[in-house]
Amino acid sequence: MGKDRQVVGGDLLAPETPSTRPLTEATLYLCHKCGEHKVGEMTLPISGRVCAKSPFCDDCQKLADAEAAAEETRKLEAAKRRRLENIETLLRRAGVMARNVKCSLESFQGKQPLTLPSYIYGPVGAGKTHLAVGYLREDILRNGEEAGRFIRAVDLFKEIRDTFSEKSARNERALLEVFGKSVPLLIVDDLGTEKVSEWVEQTLYDLIDRRYGELLDTIITSNLEPSALSAHYTNHGDRLMSRIFAMGPVFRVEGTDRRMKNR
Repeated sequence: MGKDRQVVGGDLLAPETPSTRPLTEATLYLCHKCGEHKVGEMTLPISGRVCAKSPFCDDCQKLADAEAAAEETRKLEAAKRRRLENIETLLRRAGVMARNVKCSLESFQGKQPLTLPSYIYGPVGAGKTHLAVGYLREDILRNGEEAGRFIRAVDLFKEIRDTFSEKSARNERALLEVFGKSVPLLIVDDLGTEKVSEWVEQTLYDLIDRRYGELLDTIITSNLEPSALSAHYTNHGDRLMSRIFAMGPVFRVEGTDRRMKNR
């Protein structure tokens, strides 16, 4: 290795004796991987010590980076396989009811939108919930179980209203923060079936406006056409639909009641 080199703390350092050699001159160090003299030097900014720029030469560093990337890909694929094996349990945890845990985009019978829709409407039993759960399934498989939440509109308002109780550990503002800012994909199912009141309208508008502002994916399903939904919420209907339209495409599911066909 040469008499004028020394090892300190595992690093190959330049000689301590003064040298007239410019610091910019390339000095070669042993690559820890291949053992070839291909690693240049650098001067540490605080101590002024001179050491190898990297443990590896350029070729070995590229190989190490490729191996690390391949290992990360293997980990991600393994995690996705585990989620796929437990997808029905994960959907249940996300709020999907037992009857709908087998729903997927592959099993949906009918035309599908090209991109994630913000509003899915159509006749009763046409498959709106099936389609929405299919998107949630894909999102969980891709991003993990914390990615999304499914909730019926009537349960959403009940959950928020329950915070009014003195026994509740949460308050309305905190719950709206969760639904409005913390859930990456929120599916509100069967909007328009709840009893409309001034509080319901204001709460719904507050929720949608928060998610719109935070650029969060939101899917709403309803039997009501957009114009009918706008009229349904008389105080905030137009502003509500304006934000829903801006969040993604509006998609109509065609067909008749599939539940009746299965009888």
